Amino acid sequence: MNQLTNDSLGLKIDFYGNANLGSKYIDLKDVRSVFRKRKIKFPSKNIVLWGTYDVTRNPMYFVGSLETFLDVSKFTADTSMYHCIYYRSIQKNRDNIISSVAIPYKKDSFLLISEVRTEITDMQESVKDVLNSIKTSYNSLAYGAKFAEQKPDEEPDYFSIAESAFKDGGYVNYVYPRDTLEKLVLQNENSQFANELFKSYSSFLGESVQYDSATKQEQQAVEKTAITIDEIVEKIKAHRVLMFNENHLQPRCRLLINLLLPKLSKEGFNVLALESLSEDEDRINRLGFPNVESGFYTRDPNMANLIRTARIYGLKVIGYEDFGNASQRDLQQAKNLIQKSEIATKNQVKVIVLAGGGHIDEGDTGENKSMAQYFKKLTEIDPYTINQVKFLAMQEINDSIYVIDNKVLNGSDLYLSNNLNSDKIVIGSNDLNRRYRLLSTDSTKSGKSAIYIYHEKEYQLDKTAIPVYLSLSQKDSVQIELPKGIYRYLKRDYYGAIIHQEIIEVE
Repeated sequence: MNQLTNDSLGLKIDFYGNANLGSKYIDLKDVRSVFRKRKIKFPSKNIVLWGTYDVTRNPMYFVGSLETFLDVSKFTADTSMYHCIYYRSIQKNRDNIISSVAIPYKKDSFLLISEVRTEITDMQESVKDVLNSIKTSYNSLAYGAKFAEQKPDEEPDYFSIAESAFKDGGYVNYVYPRDTLEKLVLQNENSQFANELFKSYSSFLGESVQYDSATKQEQQAVEKTAITIDEIVEKIKAHRVLMFNENHLQPRCRLLINLLLPKLSKEGFNVLALESLSEDEDRINRLGFPNVESGFYTRDPNMANLIRTARIYGLKVIGYEDFGNASQRDLQQAKNLIQKSEIATKNQVKVIVLAGGGHIDEGDTGENKSMAQYFKKLTEIDPYTINQVKFLAMQEINDSIYVIDNKVLNGSDLYLSNNLNSDKIVIGSNDLNRRYRLLSTDSTKSGKSAIYIYHEKEYQLDKTAIPVYLSLSQKDSVQIELPKGIYRYLKRDYYGAIIHQEIIEVE
């Protein structure tokens, strides 16, 4: 985030992403040259800001000037989150897009910020992209009394910033919020929330998220034995309720349950309960896939594919999070789980639960019980708890699972060390996957970009569907394994514009 704060004008704007302001990055004469070369009007006086963006595809330049008696009758009026009005206009000029934003800073006077985006190849998509960028940046606009209300040391609303970058424009964009948050973290190093949010978006993109030193110290030298999926199923299948925990930043925790689901469904398990799911069960159980509104961690393709597998095998998917009573969160989670699963009233119900970290603890938790403990107390059903967080592999990713042989541990019924490689696509039975090679997914003209692979049917139903596969683009070809079906492969740039797309048929 690059913030423009001007006390004399009494206004504030947050330029999200990779905007670079001032002569430290580019001389004013160079910006002027870009505008004039394309016969775009450039201010001759009262220039207060200028800059560029760190992109190699569609280079972008902007300039801000003070204008008196500006005619904004042909502009579109919009408002920021602080209810400050501004006026926007977008025009096309050959292979360029010129956007103008007029901000009234006093009577009959405006700060006019003009931007040119060059070398456009897909005009329609880029116009949408420009509009999205305007709405994202100027949503933070504050001037006049609203500017005075803003505290200089007020921490940014990291979640809203990332949300706006992620889903504005009618599709999902994982790269823009991830990089925006990275810059915010560098500027606000003491914000734990910003750092965790950045790590979450990084994990969605398949990037390895490092543990902090405190987590590393919790690891113990223990004996462990390799265990197969079949052996795990045999060990746990007799129980009515299985409770797994997860580290929210480690998609492989979801992958393990996905691999277990086909066999557990044959043992009568018919409900998948997810802490991370918002109140979107009806749509998911009807259509079989999550979208941008289904939750936060459901944006991870591994979580989305877990939901897809559950629906393929006929499991009912429910969410049980408490969205309103934080002081009694675990108790309310347990009540929601009991009610929505119908475990207490229907003997045929068998439930698989995926919870965050300590919510499945059965050891001594003091006065505040865990969700698992409340569940046992309210139903008199003893859940079988599987802890795959305490001994989650740090670096040894060998696509194996181990059972921990330590007899001293008593907080869960089973401890596993999950060394699975989460960079794979599992939907339904993994045995049915076919290999497919994506040719070089990198482009010297595109800057940072990402690979999105969708079920074609899902994409046609809902452009905000969560992809089945997601990763940052790479210089070399990428080999993936896909189940039988028809898929849409999209490559999107930093701002979400489509660089490349094709249909993939897997037979």
